[in-house]
Amino acid sequence: MAWPGPLLLKDRKGRAYLVFPKEGGVFHHHKGSVPHEAILEAGPGGVVRTHLGEELSVHRPTLEEYLLHMKRSATPTYPKDASAMVTLLDLAPGMRVLEAGTGSGGLTLFLARAVGEKGLVESYEARPHHLAQAERNVRAFWQVENVRFHLGKLEEAELEEAAYDGVALDLMEPWKALEKAALALKPDRFLVAYLPNITQVLELVRAAEAHPFRLERVLEVGWREWEVRLPVAHPRFQQVGHTAFLVALRRWKAS
Repeated sequence: MAWPGPLLLKDRKGRAYLVFPKEGGVFHHHKGSVPHEAILEAGPGGVVRTHLGEELSVHRPTLEEYLLHMKRSATPTYPKDASAMVTLLDLAPGMRVLEAGTGSGGLTLFLARAVGEKGLVESYEARPHHLAQAERNVRAFWQVENVRFHLGKLEEAELEEAAYDGVALDLMEPWKALEKAALALKPDRFLVAYLPNITQVLELVRAAEAHPFRLERVLEVGWREWEVRLPVAHPRFQQVGHTAFLVALRRWKAS
């Protein structure tokens, strides 16, 4: 029996559980347990039942689901923000992108999928524990060899000049990396920073004035889900509110 990557189990109330099937493994739910072999036999789109009769559907997790349920060493970049960052960076298959602040690897996965098998993501993280967890998270979901992980700060890295099609920053002080990012980024391409606080946004925009960057956009991404239980529909009572500001800077040719 082949042992695949992660699978997602959902109970009748829609609660999701990420499972990494292994030989002899058992998934424990508060309404019973089920062997991993039974989960694999059912396969994605199938159904299993615990020994107490609780029904669980089996799925191959989407990237969004995986990001929200994977093991974290740092607060993840939420899927709504990660997908917006890919759009703001204008990424396409075959491109090279630079990332700093790998965290748990959620944004890394979005970047890796966007640039595809022939593209490349170079990701820098200064904290060894976070980098190790991020690499495990990425390798478990994404078996394409288009991500290189680096332990260290981006501002201290040796980078090729004008070699990257985009720069994604998830750092507390991204302005410290602007000089190195400007060197590495191709003209007329984008740097996008993920920042929780507006004071960080102001500091970044102020610092960018000393570098060949022009401010393109500052935005928040809204995400409003609805509960639909026919014949009734209403917004979900628990909503994801503010997560971060996204700041997009465009690299221009220095004269």
